Amino acid sequence: MRKASAWISLSGFLLLLLQAIAQQPAAQAEDVVVKVVHHKIGDYLADAKGRSLYLFTNDTKNTPTCYGACAQNWPPLLVRGKPVAGEGFGVMDDFYDGRLLGTAQRTDGSTQVTFSGWPLYYFAGDKDPGDMKGQGVGGVWFLITPRGEPIKEGVAAQQPAGAQTDALLAQLKAEGQAVYARVCAPCHGQEGEGAGGVKLAGNSQLGNVRNVIGQIVGGGQEMPAFGRLLSDREIAAVATYIRNSWGNQFGLITEEEVKAAR
Repeated sequence: MRKASAWISLSGFLLLLLQAIAQQPAAQAEDVVVKVVHHKIGDYLADAKGRSLYLFTNDTKNTPTCYGACAQNWPPLLVRGKPVAGEGFGVMDDFYDGRLLGTAQRTDGSTQVTFSGWPLYYFAGDKDPGDMKGQGVGGVWFLITPRGEPIKEGVAAQQPAGAQTDALLAQLKAEGQAVYARVCAPCHGQEGEGAGGVKLAGNSQLGNVRNVIGQIVGGGQEMPAFGRLLSDREIAAVATYIRNSWGNQFGLITEEEVKAAR
């Protein structure tokens, strides 16, 4: 009986061991691989499929700040297992340290991959491996080198003017949505329908850049002035948001245009 019991115990142990081994590939599948891509603008980080990864200079080390509408345009690189240094790390001729890979916790409880402390993001406008349409957007989004630094040289030369404009418009809209919800929606409505204030949805007057900036900066009629409350960037963002939402398609307004119109 004792021999039989021992055999049953041993068999049970072996079964559990085999099950544990069988589960290993599933756990590994949750790991995220980050590799080095070689390009004429310099080496930069990408995921295993070659999709470009970016840092956000408004972040602080190990602290992501891109959420909500921002994260829709700049999805974070998330991981359930661990980040793994892939191709291009640790090569003898140009050593890049994969140990700079790490993680940071997001407010929703998910885990974001970091490199040298910088949280890593994708850009929604990049459709194929090798795309880098998010490079330099808004002067705050950059490809990241395998040494943990933003690539800021040669930004304009990498993208057609139209791609740069589309990327900046998308970024300003994302930022402007948050500003609008905070300071404009109580009067103009969540969908620009006019909740006591002027209806913005389908409003042709939004096509006049100078008037839009002037109204936001200096106010008018029952609208308060926001020139001292909002930065040039915030005004450009909210102006771009209302000019390109709810049926409006009037293009972006830049920080430079706001500064010149003040």
